[in-house]
Formats: sequence, C-alpha cells, structure tokens
Amino acid sequence: MSAIEKILLKMKRQPNGIRFQEIVKILEYNGYNKDVLKRIEHKI
Repeated sequence: MSAIEKILLKMKRQPNGIRFQEIVKILEYNGYNKDVLKRIEHKI
C-alpha cells in the first residue's frame, strides 16, 4: 500500500486528524499546481 493510499484511508476514517501537509501530497498527486497550493496555505 502506497503512502497516498494510506493518507486516503486516514481521510476516510479520521477526517479531523489530517494535517495540511497530507492534503498537499494528495492534491499534488492528483495534479494540482504547487503555486496554487501555496496561495491556499496563506489563506488558512
């Protein structure tokens, strides 16, 4: 099982226990641009 799959399982089981870095990994894996993610991080 890859790290991405483990994070996805964690998101299903424990959605409140997810760190922003884990969300970034999932979004980058799905093709989101890192520049867009940095702008999102500053808004949080």
